[in-house]
Amino acid sequence: MSTLVALYPDGGSMKKLFSFIFLFIVGFASSYNTIAQALVIDEIIVTASRIPQKFYTVGGSLSVLDAELIDSKNSIFLSDAIKSIPGLSVSTSGPSGSLTQIRMRGAESNHTLVILDGVEVGDPFNAGEFEFSSLLSADISRVEVLRGPQSSLWGSEALGGVVNISTRPRGDLTGYWGSLSSEVGSFGTTLIDIKGGHANGVGEVYGSIGVADIAGISASPTGEENDGYENLTMSLSSNLEWDEDLSLELTIRHVNSSVEQDSQDFNFGSITQGQVIDADSVRDSNYWYGKFTGKLSTFDNSWNHQIGIGFTDSKSGSFTDKLFSFGSQGQKHDIEYRGNFIAKNTNNFSYNISTLIEYEKLEYENILAMAGPGNQLKRNSQLSYALENRISFDEQLFVALSVRYDDNQLFRNSFTYRGTVAWFLPNHNLKLRSSYGTGVAQPGFYELYGFNPISFVGNPDLRAERSVSWEVGFDFSFNDDLGLLSVTYFNANLEDEIFTKFTVFPFTTANRSETSTRNGIELSLEYSPLERVKGALSYTYTDAKDGIGFREVRRPIHIANLSISSNFFDDRLKARIDMNYNGKFLDNEFVFSTPETVSPLSDYVLLSLSSSFAITDYIDFVGRIENALDQKYQNVLGFASPGVGIYFGLSFDFGGAH
Repeated sequence: MSTLVALYPDGGSMKKLFSFIFLFIVGFASSYNTIAQALVIDEIIVTASRIPQKFYTVGGSLSVLDAELIDSKNSIFLSDAIKSIPGLSVSTSGPSGSLTQIRMRGAESNHTLVILDGVEVGDPFNAGEFEFSSLLSADISRVEVLRGPQSSLWGSEALGGVVNISTRPRGDLTGYWGSLSSEVGSFGTTLIDIKGGHANGVGEVYGSIGVADIAGISASPTGEENDGYENLTMSLSSNLEWDEDLSLELTIRHVNSSVEQDSQDFNFGSITQGQVIDADSVRDSNYWYGKFTGKLSTFDNSWNHQIGIGFTDSKSGSFTDKLFSFGSQGQKHDIEYRGNFIAKNTNNFSYNISTLIEYEKLEYENILAMAGPGNQLKRNSQLSYALENRISFDEQLFVALSVRYDDNQLFRNSFTYRGTVAWFLPNHNLKLRSSYGTGVAQPGFYELYGFNPISFVGNPDLRAERSVSWEVGFDFSFNDDLGLLSVTYFNANLEDEIFTKFTVFPFTTANRSETSTRNGIELSLEYSPLERVKGALSYTYTDAKDGIGFREVRRPIHIANLSISSNFFDDRLKARIDMNYNGKFLDNEFVFSTPETVSPLSDYVLLSLSSSFAITDYIDFVGRIENALDQKYQNVLGFASPGVGIYFGLSFDFGGAH
């Protein structure tokens, strides 16, 4: 309680939060039930075990956003659409297109593995951290978020959890189809999205092109010039059902982005020292992702095989006053084999055994404007083995046990494990679940080798971070599956946390000798009180502290989200309201004249309104208002955020796309 009082001395922010939740509950409690679309508890999930399984068999904490929900949010970036998922906090360093990080359950941003159409898309140079500002939401059809350490299945980047993203199409489309959408709005925003494909009984091919051009605002609160953003995203995917036992898949994605940036003043003695000031800086990024997958079923579909060959290539360069300052390049090539054996007997007992063998080859390069020791090229490789056994008793009790061994060229070899239990009680529409597992996160290039020998040197003796975590929770479906309530308590200890030592110069990195802790509560409620009304509420309490007891930066204690959506006029008009509450939190401060190293940032509420109207069966009008209350807030200390924004556009569908 003393921690809450310290961060909320006047109680005002807490009153906002509890009023926010109370109004939602009262509003739904006063409604009555009619026929509505049921919430499906036997939905097929892929992320939890790397193979498809039903939701009610999963013992971990899982959230899913489908295409309808993503489209109804009508967000430019996917990071804005997934804010409503419990356990996630989103940090953006300034206007649209700036560095955007996702932290899961108080873990660091590079502790979340991001998978896009089967490809691990995290930047190899930056410890596998994914830059969410590069991901537009226009062609995203599904997102699965699995929280808690998943290293025993997914490797070192999954210490905090996994975000698994799929693009369109995933429906029963046949023949040729396509769509074109365009949108304009505040801050000089122009968006264009083109999608198309062909599908028949043998396979399908799908491609998309997305363009975002945003003039933006100044990242400096006192700046006078806007910091813009440009993004060009192209993707192509196809699959071929060679026969009933063999299928082939190919996906390729390219992202080219450019963001104008302001910078923090680190000149000692300057009157603006530590503040974000105007700068003529630009960061250009270029990403390529791809994967080829072959799937083979044998022994009457009881033993399935999958071979995948994938690559990730990231390049970035920063320019100041149009002159090159520094850049980086990261590459990862991997080949993996997965096998899955399914067995079942007559006593309602069944088990699956899955195996994984994966080889990864990585290359990292740091590039400075001038020759010197800061220009470094490093290589690494890893051979991994994983095994998972999933056991089912009477289709009600589900146990999963997984282990993984990573043989790494640079780091100490690691062994991780995880166990989950799900007990489904169909007569009570209740699933009880629990999990216990370990995770590992390897150091990144900057942490190991530094950036510039004058100001920041690395520590090649760093150890990988290690986590032990457990959770308990339940999922309860009520009112004929019109509502779904999920509650989870989680607890995690992080050993050897990597931190930056600002007490020495040049700055460097080190492992903490003390244990860092994270624990909290996640709550989500989905409910359809009326035939054409759906509501959702999520709340997360996170207590994340480093090894010496200080609260971790950019981890709000309280985060809450409320959404209400409704359809009118035979579903031709759709409307949605989203409210996001971000509680007070701490961030790093770099003002040398003050003794503090962190500074508190105020809480805020963001209100968004979105709607669409079907003018014809093939033409839709879309519109939205972001930050409708025109909140003045900072997501990262010193960086300005956009005010109220108004956007509208048209969408045209052709063929089977509608």
